[in-house]
Amino acid sequence: MIIDLIENLDEYRSINPKLSIGLEKLNGVEIDYNKRFDFDGGYLFFQEGTTNPIDEGTFEAHKKYMDIQIVLDRSEYVAWTPINQLIVDIEYNAEKDVVRFNGSPKEIMKINKGMAYICLPHDGHKALKHINQATKYKKAIIKIEI
Repeated sequence: MIIDLIENLDEYRSINPKLSIGLEKLNGVEIDYNKRFDFDGGYLFFQEGTTNPIDEGTFEAHKKYMDIQIVLDRSEYVAWTPINQLIVDIEYNAEKDVVRFNGSPKEIMKINKGMAYICLPHDGHKALKHINQATKYKKAIIKIEI
């Protein structure tokens, strides 16, 4: 998992050249929480809601897409563990590009407004969490084909 400031994300285009296309798309659309924005090599969408306790839910990972999760307002916690240290809970669903895991967090990081994180296929992640008190959040998620 890579964690950085939003303004530095284009520096990671060497991981996948389509990252730049996704960032251009993000900067060229109005926020709409009910719409998916497709582009060559991926898509993006926006989410808003309230965080859940860090000990609830499962980890997830993806095979077809890498995630770029961008916090636009407030904050969230994300738990991370390499998938080889987790136990499969729900087998891979190719249509949804997700596999679900159980296990303990290796690391828990607070991601504030203006920050982003990139999840690659080996990154088990549990997003939209809180430790002590729920918070509201707004974020963009860019999915880039691997």
